[in-house]
Amino acid sequence: MSEQTLDITQDFLIRGRDYLEQFPGFELVGRQATLKSLTAILMRKRANNVLLVGSGGVGCSAICIGLQESKQKPDTPFDIVSKRFFWLDSDWLFSSGDHNKISEGFEKTLRTLSRTPNSVLVLDDMRDFIEAARNNGSTHLINALMRSVKKKQFQIIMETRDEDLEAVLKCHSDMQESYTMLDISEPDEGLLLDIVTSAAGNRLQPHHKINISAGAISTAIEVTSKYRVRDLGLSRAQPERSLTLLDRALTSYRLDAHAQDPRLDELQSRVYSLEQKLNAAPDSEVQAELAGLNSEIEQINTAWAERQSQIKAIYAELRDGEEAILSLETDLEEQQAKEQRLLEQQAETGEPNERDSTYKSFAARTSAAGYDSEAATAIKQQITRFQAEVDKNRKAFDSLAAQINNQLELTKEHVLAEFSSISGIPVSKLTQDERAKLLHLDENLGNRVFGQSEAVSKLSNQVRVARAGLQSANKPQAAFMFLGPSGVGKTELAKALTAELFDDERALLRFDMSEYMEKHAVAKLIGAPPGYEGYEAGGILTNEMRRNPRRIILFDEIEKAHADIFNVFLQILDDARLTDNRGLTVSFRDAIILMTTNIGTQHFLNADNFSVAKELALEDLDAQYRPEFLARFNGKRNIVCFNTLDLPVIEMIAARDIGKLNKMVQITSPEISIEISDTALTSMCRDHYKPITGARGITGYIEGVIKPEIAHTVLFNPEAAGVITIDYDEANQTVVLQPPKASGAPQAAAG
Repeated sequence: MSEQTLDITQDFLIRGRDYLEQFPGFELVGRQATLKSLTAILMRKRANNVLLVGSGGVGCSAICIGLQESKQKPDTPFDIVSKRFFWLDSDWLFSSGDHNKISEGFEKTLRTLSRTPNSVLVLDDMRDFIEAARNNGSTHLINALMRSVKKKQFQIIMETRDEDLEAVLKCHSDMQESYTMLDISEPDEGLLLDIVTSAAGNRLQPHHKINISAGAISTAIEVTSKYRVRDLGLSRAQPERSLTLLDRALTSYRLDAHAQDPRLDELQSRVYSLEQKLNAAPDSEVQAELAGLNSEIEQINTAWAERQSQIKAIYAELRDGEEAILSLETDLEEQQAKEQRLLEQQAETGEPNERDSTYKSFAARTSAAGYDSEAATAIKQQITRFQAEVDKNRKAFDSLAAQINNQLELTKEHVLAEFSSISGIPVSKLTQDERAKLLHLDENLGNRVFGQSEAVSKLSNQVRVARAGLQSANKPQAAFMFLGPSGVGKTELAKALTAELFDDERALLRFDMSEYMEKHAVAKLIGAPPGYEGYEAGGILTNEMRRNPRRIILFDEIEKAHADIFNVFLQILDDARLTDNRGLTVSFRDAIILMTTNIGTQHFLNADNFSVAKELALEDLDAQYRPEFLARFNGKRNIVCFNTLDLPVIEMIAARDIGKLNKMVQITSPEISIEISDTALTSMCRDHYKPITGARGITGYIEGVIKPEIAHTVLFNPEAAGVITIDYDEANQTVVLQPPKASGAPQAAAG
């Protein structure tokens, strides 16, 4: 922020009212409860300094500005009205890089705060302040700041991001004693809509001068809440993600809309439709309508070209006028500097120089009296005339631009197109009806996970219940335990559900519980206890959920985890919330929790009766885990036993994997395809499927035996074209590949 637009004192402080003026029309929306908590902390006697913690973009800075803005409201406590808020301009403080200047300036800042009753200092990024102090050899500033706080000379509000909390807490040993941490989380759906709507109307619409539809706002919230993309702006927290997407969509829309008249798209579409009709069958009425449309398009293009020419001409005059004003302002500065030098010279010598003595005496008299010289006055008059002309041209320019912009409105389709270009997700997927997706969830999951209809049906039903808003508010959206042998689709079902709901199976948050076998491993999930190394960093699970609370979480092979970790599971499954080691609370209300275990596997292998095997496996589960833990899975109803896979299911899986391999080959070698007969497929699966390894056995056989042979053929027969046939030798239990015929060469066989 420039010194020209802010009343910044020499002690590097920005007064609260001046800071607020930089945000005209500012209104804090949807954060009244947080503002009340912040106000209550500031009114305490002890620990009345605040550490605001939140993800980047969640609105910590807006809350502090809202605190200053609330002083103007009649219902604000007079304890807050009487406080004077100051923002520290850290960039200006450290800009010199001179250790002595920095120290002197900061000491003066502290004195100003100490002399000002009820003063509150706002540090809008404490991590930046710490790093700047260290880089400039001024770490003593942190101690000076904390000393002033302990002496209660003033109060402080520090803002910091989640990932920087470790550095802030470590900067001084008295942080936890003097500060109260206020955790700022993303607003819920209703508040988020209010916040984004208000910010879009107050910030984005005046800047772009284009109306934003309610559909565009709700779509921006929907896609940025559902999907996470690797983009700097769209990786921040809500509401900033939604506002960033709207800003980018508005920019792209303006670029296209200002290139041609917005009405042309619809007219050209109608022209194309009429031309298709005429090509199919000549029609005089259609031909007349087409001629009328073409005439209208020509008129629109002519008017557009004239308006563009006007705009460019006015802009050229506007630019020339602004440049002339800049030149005159430079001349004025030089003239005033010259007159000042003459005054100084006269003061030193006691008399004017003989040359230009009359002018110098006059300059001295007029300057001493507070008047401009004739030369300076003339330049100012020129500036005034040029400024009037510039204002006139700017008004004309804005008027012509408004004629175009008033026809425009950002819609849902513009937002979807922009997000698709950023994320790479096709618009067809983004626009897919959520209800249709949920209606066909069983079918889509069953197409990927074969032979587990009970698990697919139960999981789909629970997801639909949650999406219909019928799930308890203090529970996760779904919680399931998958029980059964290895390789029957437990983990695959979790991946398939993630792909269906989030269009990317990589969005699955997976924990291999074999890494959590030790007692201290619980610290990996929620963070180390106070006093231990890494305490300030938080836990893997809690950090991930704070970044993105809408997740599918898979805890794989939970029987390998230490018993203490199940206390964490109990809290997640019961209250849908978890508090990490730093006191930050994480919500699991929008999460789907899936756990897998191999307990009772032996009962399913070679079992003749699945129901009996299921009962025995559940008995083993009862013996292993506490009843209160198992009851968290909807009274055990969501503990699902997976079937062992019979041969027809294995054949389906093998055929699917061969199909995937065929697609891979055709990407690099479009002239080659792969085929396998039903007889060969059945024989291969029968010989290489083992129930103890499940589908992994046949998948591994395809990966380790068939794929290398295919790779050899593709790499060393570059001219080959045709079909690679996969046969099976039952006697030797091996596959035999018949390579395609190379162009101009006889066919060769390979084993």
